Amino acid sequence: MKHSTISKNAEIDKSVIIGPYSLIEDDVKISADNKIGSHVIIRNGSMIGKGNTICAGVQIGIDPQDYHFKGEPSKCLIGNNNIIREYATISRATGENEMTRIGNNNFVMTYVHIAHNIRLGNNNIISSGSQLGGYVELEDFVYVGGLVGVHQFCKIGKYAMLGAMSYLNKDLPPYILARGNPVRAYGVNVRGLQHNGFAAQEVETLKTLYRLIYESSNTLTKCLELLKEKEYLGGFAREIIEFINASKRGILLKRRIEET
Repeated sequence: MKHSTISKNAEIDKSVIIGPYSLIEDDVKISADNKIGSHVIIRNGSMIGKGNTICAGVQIGIDPQDYHFKGEPSKCLIGNNNIIREYATISRATGENEMTRIGNNNFVMTYVHIAHNIRLGNNNIISSGSQLGGYVELEDFVYVGGLVGVHQFCKIGKYAMLGAMSYLNKDLPPYILARGNPVRAYGVNVRGLQHNGFAAQEVETLKTLYRLIYESSNTLTKCLELLKEKEYLGGFAREIIEFINASKRGILLKRRIEET
């Protein structure tokens, strides 16, 4: 803690290691076994769970970059066992007592920006230089490539993959591989599914679902009707139906014909 500025009002477990020249404000709670690098800033309203690695230059709980923010008290909650690499920034929420929430076991790489009111699940990877706009939601086991932009209010379903240098302004359903600017779907995230222990038959089932939605000439409404009829597709079909029905921005478009 040498040369660091740490408020006496902050609640910091004795096991926490803090590098030099870091700043921790009053209304901060840091649980056990965290490793905090040098020149880290942790602002008021931040609550950090156990076993996180927070590298040099990271800023947590910073004021939202949002015209609607008027200085109201809000929170930034970070779970357990996350790795947050150098110079990443994570905003607290807009709205009194609202919260930006980061789950567990996430890997946030260098220069990533996680904006206000975001909901980040568990076991996600966000590659260097990517920018997540306000109110974005990632479910679990999502992979976001480097230099990606995700428009505010978008949602990315579990086990989806968004390729490097993509711009997403629609919701990305679970299990889908997508890339480009604007983003297009390019099949199922096969490698990610295999890496996470999905059986070959499960992957084939998801490919069937993908073809029903993205490789047919049917409208999305008709596709949903067909999915409901395909009882053998089981839980995967129900998950995707629920995701699409809950979408507020609409799901991403099919690939252009000239790209097939």
